[in-house]
Amino acid sequence: MRNEIGLAVVIAALVAGPAPAQNLDLSELAAALALPIVTGGQAPNPLTGSAGDIILADDSAITLATVTNARSTPVLLRVDAISGDPGGPLGGDLWGTDSFQCLLSGRETTTFLIVPNGAGSLIYVECSTEFATDGLFARRTQISARAQNGILWVAAADPASWDPVSEDILFGDAVVIDTQVGLAYSFGAIAFQAGTGANDGNKVFRFDGQEYARWPSTVATNFLVAVPNGGPAGLLAELILFTLDGKTGNPVLPRVSVSGLAFDDDENAFDFSHVFDCFDIVSLEDLSANFALIFPNSPSGHLMLVPQQVGTGSANDVHDQGFGDGNGVRRRPVHGWIAQAIPANVGLAAGPVAWGRPLAQGRGALVPFLADGDPVFDAGPF
Repeated sequence: MRNEIGLAVVIAALVAGPAPAQNLDLSELAAALALPIVTGGQAPNPLTGSAGDIILADDSAITLATVTNARSTPVLLRVDAISGDPGGPLGGDLWGTDSFQCLLSGRETTTFLIVPNGAGSLIYVECSTEFATDGLFARRTQISARAQNGILWVAAADPASWDPVSEDILFGDAVVIDTQVGLAYSFGAIAFQAGTGANDGNKVFRFDGQEYARWPSTVATNFLVAVPNGGPAGLLAELILFTLDGKTGNPVLPRVSVSGLAFDDDENAFDFSHVFDCFDIVSLEDLSANFALIFPNSPSGHLMLVPQQVGTGSANDVHDQGFGDGNGVRRRPVHGWIAQAIPANVGLAAGPVAWGRPLAQGRGALVPFLADGDPVFDAGPF
């Protein structure tokens, strides 16, 4: 089960790279937030053939994503509901986004209620804007989104110009409620702080340390015991993974490759790898069969993920042409959350319980591949 060469490669990637650099601070206020959208079962990953997530069934969940304006004056939220749904020859929704605005007054908090709606979702939110009649600025707003699962990207913007601003004034979290089982998973937002330079005010978000903080080079998490699909009742664990290095609505989807390293509680280790397009919900046993083989005999463990260079499958990758060296290969960043559940019949609790949390992260920043620029999220003009 142990691959010494693979372990060496992963460990080298973990310790390589620049000295501690400006990086995300998940516990601090931010200029932009990434929050999960989860309304049901994730379809199988077409790149790996994995079975999709095992905790939530189709159309069984709602997400409540809550965002607070921490300053005393109004802020405009520029919101993108980004689809992470796989499927189809070109990747389902083509990493499409549904964009809208939401004005918050000083110190105001609002919650985006996201419920399943067939192949997509409906987003309900109360904003402070009372003017205009186009449906995007009503005090109570209903948005039809193509994302059944994906990422809610929320960026702080100037209420007068609508231009995104690099000002750390937002914080947020999300609760995913399984309406069939009665479980709830709570997730802190992935917080993107303002960089040290100026913000050009468009919706091309650059994670270069100047406009927004850099992505980490490594993410990690502890976990409790995982069990195989169809195996004995036990603790279930899944990762919700995403990248934001790409252009929304582009037929060439952002593709992510990670090398992984996992340890049980006695420091026994094995390595693994995983690839996905833009967003994935994946159980630990789908990451590697070794999770199911080793960890039923271990009460806990931890894993690390390190982004690797990956080809998009097209030399005409528009994103790599615009923000890289044009060879169709990028090292894309990854972040996300872990979700775990304990079934009621395990005997550890009176009923089923669940929890979630963001992945921990290294202090070093992601190093782009060859001559590529830093990760960039091109969310389009609106």
